[in-house]
Amino acid sequence: MTRIIHLSDPHFGTVPPDLPDALAATLATLGPDAVILSGDLTQRARPAQFAAARRFMQSCPAPLLAIPGNHDIPLFNLPLRLMAPWRNWSRSLSLPLEGEISTDRALIAGINTANPHVWKDGLIRPAQLERLSALFARAGDRRRIVALHHPPEPPNGEAPSLSGAAQAVAAFARMGVDMLLSGHLHFTHIAPLTAAPSILSVQAGTCLSTRTRNDGNAFSMIDLTDGGATITHYRASTDGSFKPDAATAWARTPEGWR
Repeated sequence: MTRIIHLSDPHFGTVPPDLPDALAATLATLGPDAVILSGDLTQRARPAQFAAARRFMQSCPAPLLAIPGNHDIPLFNLPLRLMAPWRNWSRSLSLPLEGEISTDRALIAGINTANPHVWKDGLIRPAQLERLSALFARAGDRRRIVALHHPPEPPNGEAPSLSGAAQAVAAFARMGVDMLLSGHLHFTHIAPLTAAPSILSVQAGTCLSTRTRNDGNAFSMIDLTDGGATITHYRASTDGSFKPDAATAWARTPEGWR
């Protein structure tokens, strides 16, 4: 079994002081094989906020893959946003914008959907899909998982926020991707994609920020099984600790995820 912790949208700069330690303590008890942080590490892409994010990530167990979100691009410093949008990310974190983690049962690849030319919405470019296709061609029998900030198929009537989403989903299906990990909307949602039922969309809420949308602070624990996955939802309780409050078993069938 491979265990993946999916975190998203901590928005350092809007984080209660004791919550990062409580989350790190919970993660340490779960024994993950990989920790995925799907964007919006900071609120305003400032060096001090990236430094706080770095300290938290250093406290996480297991290999960690982080990708940017739209908040990780400077908002008010327009010259920096247009000329060097990733300067603070690179100087503060020394992390790639599109990394990958390989375990014995999964290959997890990050794709940067943040678009410096707009503030909120994202973009997937053909070159990014070509990179993923070449990477997954070497995956063998390992599960193929993509982490991205913007969900390609927003649920619950949310407005589309990712340019190139339809082409990306079709490409993911051809690559044999069976799971997407995303954030951006600050609430938890798990369902097969309507356009590609063979792909399970796992969307996380905010793990640390006060900018919740009636979902509290939460994250997902994904246990990959031979026939699918068990996904356990953890939520911050009133005492500040994170506790499981729901679990669902998902199976991969010829018709898609059920």
